[in-house]
Amino acid sequence: QEIEMANRYSVHDRSTGAQLFYAVEQTGCLARQLKQLCSDCAPWSVDILAGGPGGMAPAVKMERPFSCTCCCFNRPTVQILNANSAETMGYVTDPCTFCNYNFYVRDAGGRNIIAAEGGCCQWGICCPCPCGPCSEVNFDLTDPQSGTNIGRLQKKVPGILKFFLAPDVDNYTVEFTNPQGWSAQKKMLAIALSIFMDFRLFSENPNDDEGGLIGAMSGDGYQ
Repeated sequence: QEIEMANRYSVHDRSTGAQLFYAVEQTGCLARQLKQLCSDCAPWSVDILAGGPGGMAPAVKMERPFSCTCCCFNRPTVQILNANSAETMGYVTDPCTFCNYNFYVRDAGGRNIIAAEGGCCQWGICCPCPCGPCSEVNFDLTDPQSGTNIGRLQKKVPGILKFFLAPDVDNYTVEFTNPQGWSAQKKMLAIALSIFMDFRLFSENPNDDEGGLIGAMSGDGYQ
């Protein structure tokens, strides 16, 4: 059994290429190894740092506490906190579903504000490889209240060389149908959703590199 290393993520604006955030897993070594044995129950935490003139500074913290999860009981949920004020910004949860991968983003009051849905029979899940439809996994983002499409989240294998030399590296793209209609906090919750998805679905790789996974995520018109 390989040693599970800490995940890392670099978040960039898609239109300019500028780095917006850098996220790094803060989970202790023993807890990281527990993820390999019981990923549904294991705790983890991620610090998201914001770039600025003075360098990187803490902006957001993701806390996924230990839970006794079994099938539909006590499903995994991560809390997103403002790193400076410790105020809750929202939650991301993985409900119990069949034949689909569904996730919900909730605001601080517990109201569902983003629903992500992706079929479990996508080529990128059944037969992942760095070419054609097998290189990507897509999730539609909808408004749970109205059912209207508000964006898309895509996981994509970056290329053949990275697929073989660094199999833990993936790119995540967050696209907003109407960027002006998304507040900065809601966009941050969408980025947290991407990280949560990576932990839930795509971090169990038998070829961990020593730096863990580095994912590039972008959102059109983030600022």
